[in-house]
Amino acid sequence: MDTRSKYVYIVLLSALVVAVETVAVEGAIKIADLSSFIVSAVPPLVGGAILMGLDPKGTSRFASSLTPKGWLKMCVLCGFVAGGVFLWFDAVGRIGASKEAILGGGSSEVLFIVLLSAVFLSERLKKWEAVGSVLVMAGVFIVLADVNTLSLSIGLGELEAILSSLLLGISVVMTTALLKTKDLGPFSCIELLLTGVFLLIIGVATGLIEWEGFVGMIILGLIGILPALGLVMYNAGLPRIGASLTSVLFALTGIMTVAVQLVVLLIFPDADIELPSSVPLALLGGAVAFAGVYLLNSHSARKSSDTGRGA
Repeated sequence: MDTRSKYVYIVLLSALVVAVETVAVEGAIKIADLSSFIVSAVPPLVGGAILMGLDPKGTSRFASSLTPKGWLKMCVLCGFVAGGVFLWFDAVGRIGASKEAILGGGSSEVLFIVLLSAVFLSERLKKWEAVGSVLVMAGVFIVLADVNTLSLSIGLGELEAILSSLLLGISVVMTTALLKTKDLGPFSCIELLLTGVFLLIIGVATGLIEWEGFVGMIILGLIGILPALGLVMYNAGLPRIGASLTSVLFALTGIMTVAVQLVVLLIFPDADIELPSSVPLALLGGAVAFAGVYLLNSHSARKSSDTGRGA
């Protein structure tokens, strides 16, 4: 397996981890009755603590090596992430998860990252990469679309979803640039910790934080394992296959979330989990999206093979 294909699979695995996290968060909110804001704030802190525990010396070296300018860059990056996550959750509450996903991670976030990467990272999608990317986004749209709720009206929720995508897109491009000179594990650790701190500050300032009991905090602690895994794998792909392709592949999180939901419902039929309005349409969208992934990966493999023969 060539290096490019290897990191394509790593990013796909990160999307699966985040899909599991999304369903776990849905269960924490709807079944365990935890507040949505604290569910978004505490797991990053737990994930950061886990990564710190795995490599305390490396994290310490990384933190001590950061100059004031380096800390400023990290704070700006995590400020974008925290703001994006805050607007994302609020948009879901206003317009629903499906519409937010179509406007956000499934479309505008990918578009923002591709455009920003072209400007600031000099990344350009090749012809077949562009075709595969369009198929991926079309598949995500088919999976998440609900013709009964879609409209052309633009309200506060729609604007929040788009602004959230812009903030998260900026953070991805910044992360790609910074990881060219930073160690993956310690960088991801500090990113999670600072993001969690910023979200707690936002939550306290807005009065949205509702502290949970012992059982609730245990649930949040268990969920916190997932961002640690997901972020490290996602960040690993950024400098290897580029921010544009990474974001396209990660858009499959929406489809994988539906698959995880179906598995959970097979095991727990009475679980309070909301599936897309049409499961057959979701399966069709999944097929289209994964056809795009196959096109992306197979073309990359052929390109690497041709390069190797010409060496």
